Amino acid sequence: MGEDFKWVNVDKREYIEPFAFNYGARFHQCMSRENEVRNALHSLLSDEWKGNRILWIGDSCSVEESYPNDLIRVLYEQTVEFGHPEDVFDLICETYQDVSGLFKEAEECVREYIGAYIADVRAGIDVPNEFGIDINHPFRGQFQRETEEYRYTINYTKGIYYELGETAVVARVYNADFSTERYYYEVEEDPLSLLLGYGEKAKPGEWLGDAIGVSNQRPEGFFRIPRIYLKYYPYYHNSCTLSRRMVRRMPKSKESIAVYPAKIEEMTR
Repeated sequence: MGEDFKWVNVDKREYIEPFAFNYGARFHQCMSRENEVRNALHSLLSDEWKGNRILWIGDSCSVEESYPNDLIRVLYEQTVEFGHPEDVFDLICETYQDVSGLFKEAEECVREYIGAYIADVRAGIDVPNEFGIDINHPFRGQFQRETEEYRYTINYTKGIYYELGETAVVARVYNADFSTERYYYEVEEDPLSLLLGYGEKAKPGEWLGDAIGVSNQRPEGFFRIPRIYLKYYPYYHNSCTLSRRMVRRMPKSKESIAVYPAKIEEMTR
C-alpha cells in the first residue's frame, strides 16, 4: 500500500482531508493548479491559516524527538501528550479538527462522513468527532465557501515568495545515481506540497516549519524566487507517481518517476 497525505496546520491543530474532496492523497497528487484540495489550502492560507506552520504529511511516517526541525519536535511533544510517542497520524486524526467541510466542493463526501459519525454515536460507539460538529445541528457552518487559487505563495520566515505563472518550475530529470542530467523541461505545477512535504518516502521539504501564506497582492519588501527546480529520477516504488499531465511529457518508460523536494535558485526582487 502507498502513503496517503493530508494538509495539516500544527498551530491551529486542523487539517484538510483530500478524500473529502473525492481526490487522491498521494504525495504528488496536490501539485495540479486545478486541484480543489490545493485550492482549499490556498483559501485558508489567505485568511485563518495565514502565517501558520503547515505541512503535507504522510500516514506512514513517525516523528522523533531528535529530528532537526522545530515543527517536527512540536509534533513529537504532542504525540507524547497524546500518550503514543511518535504516532503522529493517529494524533492528527483523533485530536485535530477536519476543516474540509468548510468548502462546497467537499459537501458530498463530508455529508456522508458526518452521517456515519452520527450513526456511530447513536449506536453507542466511541469515535472521534473529526469535524467538531454539534450532533443536533451537524451541518451548521459547513459548505459555505468555495476554494480559490492565489497568485503569490509567501514564506514569511525566509522573506521570499514565488509567483504562479512567473516563477519558473523546472523539472530536471537525472539517472538513478544522479550522475547525469538527462534533460529538463518546464511544468505548470505548484511545488508547495514538495516544499512542505514530510513522509516515510518523501524527503522533508525546504520550507518545513516556516510561516506560510498566500495573496493576490505582491508582498512588499520580499524577494521573488525566479526559478524552482524539481529533481526526477527512476524510482522503484509504486506509490510514487506523477499527475497524468506530467507523465505525458515524459518519455515512455517501465519505471515510475518520483519528484523530490524543490531546490530554490537565488532570489531577486
